[in-house]
Amino acid sequence: MLRCIKCGTEYTNFRYRCSRCSNVLIYHNEGMKWQPSGIGVWRYQSMLPVKKRVSMSEGGTPLIRRRDVKEHVYLKLEGDNPTGSFKDRGTTVAISDAIAKGYRTVSVASTGNMGASVAAYCAYANLEARVFIPQDVPREKISQIEAYGANLIRVDGPFSKAVERSIEEMERDHNHVYLASTGLNPLFLEGLKTVGFEIFESIGVPDRIVVPSGTGGMLTSIFKAFEELKSLGIVNKLPRMVAVQAEDCSPIVNAWRTGGEVIPQEQCRTVASAIMVKVPFNAYSALDAIRRSGGEAISVTDEAIIGASKVLGKEGVFAEPASAAAAAAMQSMKTEKDEKVVLMITGSGLKDPNAQFRD
Repeated sequence: MLRCIKCGTEYTNFRYRCSRCSNVLIYHNEGMKWQPSGIGVWRYQSMLPVKKRVSMSEGGTPLIRRRDVKEHVYLKLEGDNPTGSFKDRGTTVAISDAIAKGYRTVSVASTGNMGASVAAYCAYANLEARVFIPQDVPREKISQIEAYGANLIRVDGPFSKAVERSIEEMERDHNHVYLASTGLNPLFLEGLKTVGFEIFESIGVPDRIVVPSGTGGMLTSIFKAFEELKSLGIVNKLPRMVAVQAEDCSPIVNAWRTGGEVIPQEQCRTVASAIMVKVPFNAYSALDAIRRSGGEAISVTDEAIIGASKVLGKEGVFAEPASAAAAAAMQSMKTEKDEKVVLMITGSGLKDPNAQFRD
């Protein structure tokens, strides 16, 4: 069953958006069982609504403890996924669904990481990938997408324009083109939630999970994982969810602070390109998770992000700027002495290796 987090409308058949309010949808799985078996994302097949069709051994990423802080702070290193970011978790599930339904072409909008992930998995599955990207994507990320042989379409304007083009591509030929964009395909979030299961199996339920947030999908999914575990009686508490955005592109943080609607941010500029999303599709579900978990939303400056990336580097972790935002947020959080905190390091620094040297 699919449910709209904004208006509550429920659907039994697969769709990308709510027909009543146009918001994105969330899966509410029936028949889930906690029966982990194997490794990686598909270790949690019993908790997923899709059967495995294509996998590149995604998931099963390291969770390491930071050595330079007194607190119990852990780093979840999602850069160890096949294409270097957490996106592979959602892509394996979405592309498996596309294959099961007989699609041969996949459309996706991306600021880089999602495009690379979909392009790689489509190449592996012998599908065509059409990747729509805005103009301000780092060259390194474009090179990765091109390396997988995707049909790369550059779009004038911001990420929201790329999203519009990807949707138009699907609607023009909905019987043959599958939409895999983050935030618009509810099955993508199902794959992302497996990171929550991995955290639980490693250290139990942490007190806080700090998530760099663009669309808000990763935060939504991790909280969903712990809610599902609680519904099955596996855990009896939930982590506080903390969203982190760049100061100059922070629509989710702004909505959290004002308690009002999510207002698209017209002018965005940040070194953290992976979270530079002006129209966050999963904002309402992310805000709902923050509120119900007793969490918070924090914005950090580009200077703090670059500083945090250098600190992480001295601990042996090369994080792309968006990932370093989670570490930068630690300066703004008030944590208790014995709290367990997990920082989501969502992508490898190889995604944008020269970011910290830019003016």
